[in-house]
Amino acid sequence: MMKVLDLFSGIGGFSLGLERAGMQTVAFCEIEEYPRKVLRKHWPNVPIFEDVRKLKGEQVGPVELICGGYPCQPFSVAGERRGKDDDRHLWPEVLRLLRETNAPWFVGENVAGHISLGLDEVLSDLANEGYAAQVFNIPACAVNAHHRRERIWIVANTASAQKR
Repeated sequence: MMKVLDLFSGIGGFSLGLERAGMQTVAFCEIEEYPRKVLRKHWPNVPIFEDVRKLKGEQVGPVELICGGYPCQPFSVAGERRGKDDDRHLWPEVLRLLRETNAPWFVGENVAGHISLGLDEVLSDLANEGYAAQVFNIPACAVNAHHRRERIWIVANTASAQKR
């Protein structure tokens, strides 16, 4: 059973889907109090860390997959698009945790504006760490929502994951 570290967890959407696929969430990281209350209710025995900037890989133990929708504000066309200059640019923290845990899999989600701002950095960082990555642009209407709301999904794995 793959062990999952769920970052920027919100109310646990990633974990809900991944657990239905047979995976086990071993830790959450969510900075907002209300979503943490929801997570505690539905996953009472799973630790919840508050700040991704303070979380260390050794705190969660070995994981095979890190997932998360890291903050979109640095890339969203609805905002100022400050990219790396936005204090909510937390991709470097995800990359740090991938390094610290040696997780062979990463699944991320973000806004379509990330394609023209910052996605090249993410893909380059992943490649430099030995991950092969694929990006998917999936609009909400593809799953029968009544709006377009495009989202990009990044699925990446290392060569070590391919050998398992």
